[in-house]
Amino acid sequence: MSINDSFESTTPLVSGVVQHRFKIVRDSRGDLSVGDFASEIPFTPERYFLVFNVPSESTRGEHAHYVCHQFLICVKGSCSVIVNDGHSQAEVQLNSPDLGLYIPPMIWGVQFNYTKDAVLLVFASHLYDPDDYIRDFSEFLQEIQDI
Repeated sequence: MSINDSFESTTPLVSGVVQHRFKIVRDSRGDLSVGDFASEIPFTPERYFLVFNVPSESTRGEHAHYVCHQFLICVKGSCSVIVNDGHSQAEVQLNSPDLGLYIPPMIWGVQFNYTKDAVLLVFASHLYDPDDYIRDFSEFLQEIQDI
């Protein structure tokens, strides 16, 4: 895995969490959003997953990772994301396929307010490892204090 130090964002948020706008190419045949992994996502993805068919009242995420980096793109519909570094919090709406959100390790993330048609694409820097998850917010706050 390689973290890309030249990654730039459009909006700084909490402790390394950044939004990124991808290029959109528009023509009469339809629009295309394009991004290059090496220059636009600050890590090399090892895994991806899609989140969809989420009831609007349900939340997803509600955890942090010790080592895994994530990059979220709502490719259809929209959802809201709360990111929290243990000291400050921000809320972001992902509502366009050209808008991505980078979440580094040790950031608490919650996804909610999914539209009925929402499809959230998540790139992850590591393969699934249940030991990499912090699923209790009070435990997360304790881990942040220990850093």
